[in-house]
Amino acid sequence: MDNSITRISQIDDWFFEVKMVRALKSKNYGDPYSAIASLTANGHQMFIDSHLSNTNENLGKDDFMTIYKFCQQLGMKHIGYDRVKNGYRSSKLVDILENQISRPNIRLVK
Repeated sequence: MDNSITRISQIDDWFFEVKMVRALKSKNYGDPYSAIASLTANGHQMFIDSHLSNTNENLGKDDFMTIYKFCQQLGMKHIGYDRVKNGYRSSKLVDILENQISRPNIRLVK
């Protein structure tokens, strides 16, 4: 499998940009799936809008890392999501370290 996915493609005078993604968890495409996630791209950030599974489990670490790898291949720099725990909603923003521009640590001295 190719390690990069193009977010923007051009055919003739049309540009096609990936803005929304529906992700299905299944061993084979077309088989019944055990979870679904909706993702929305905005600039260099992907937001996980929703996640549902047939066991009503929260998005686990392994599944999040799969989404992380997908976003990394798209060239995204951040993944955002909201989580509700004990009735309180909190927003999280995770940096995709592999896609961050590394800036040299330079310190000017006199």
